[in-house]
Amino acid sequence: MQNKVFTTYDQQIEILKNRGVQIVSDSDLSFAYEVLQKVGYYGLINGYKEPFLDKQYIGADEHYKPGTTLQEIHALYEFDRNLRDTFMSFILKFETHVKSTISYVFSEAYGYDNYLLYKNFDTTAAKANEYISELISEINRQIASRTKDPCISHYLNNYGYIPLWVLNNILTFGTVSKFYSLMKLQEKTKVSRIFKIQPHDLENFLKYLSSVRNFCAHGNRVFCYRSNAKTLNDTVYHSNLQIPKRKDNYVLGKKDLFAAMIALRIVLSNNDYSRLKRKLKKCITILSKQINTLSASDILSEMGFPTNWTNL
Repeated sequence: MQNKVFTTYDQQIEILKNRGVQIVSDSDLSFAYEVLQKVGYYGLINGYKEPFLDKQYIGADEHYKPGTTLQEIHALYEFDRNLRDTFMSFILKFETHVKSTISYVFSEAYGYDNYLLYKNFDTTAAKANEYISELISEINRQIASRTKDPCISHYLNNYGYIPLWVLNNILTFGTVSKFYSLMKLQEKTKVSRIFKIQPHDLENFLKYLSSVRNFCAHGNRVFCYRSNAKTLNDTVYHSNLQIPKRKDNYVLGKKDLFAAMIALRIVLSNNDYSRLKRKLKKCITILSKQINTLSASDILSEMGFPTNWTNL
């Protein structure tokens, strides 16, 4: 495999021009220098070029669709950043709500300091010994890593334990997801009733939204998010939106960003979901006005959204 070599900004611009990106005017050139300096060729081009590539082009190097500009590629980059911030903020709303609910229900059943007791979890589940032990170890590791946190040190020094509702502030969403999955059915049901869904659906939504949250938190591309492992459960919304199927599986809303949208539609309040929907529509509208090479349906397709997504 040929080694990658360093290229100057001038060379990077020439590569883009040779591959069909329209950098013609002085303002185009000035913009190219500025955006390559601020974002970098890899972060901008390698991250967001795919929808703009001409799939019919035959040649040694890739080529862009006619009329593609660097401004358009950067607009998609900015759209993705806004999309990431939007999903992150509303997933955090759900995270706070579900953490608080789990803490209340579990503490009501077993006391505020008994979340490290093996017997208080579902010991009948498959591989219970392994999974519950791993969860307890994971909680202890997260406590150990935050002993200098004022809230944590206060309870450890003065009481010798940390109430579950205080521990919520340091436990990751992934750990809370595991915690819920290992709770006993009676307590899981009490939690899921708050969100008006079945325990197995809430468990599934927690795992899926935790994965999307991690993508957002680490600054990964989210507009083209596709899960490699986690799949959202079928919901009434898949049917109501008449999403097509392939081999009895819905082709949208299962492993993409739209799956996260469906989950949030179910677990958020109506007001919060309405705000999410408005922000998302605004993001898409702004991007549509900034690009000519792609259509609104192209953007939605990349996101895994059906064209009638607003009916959700």
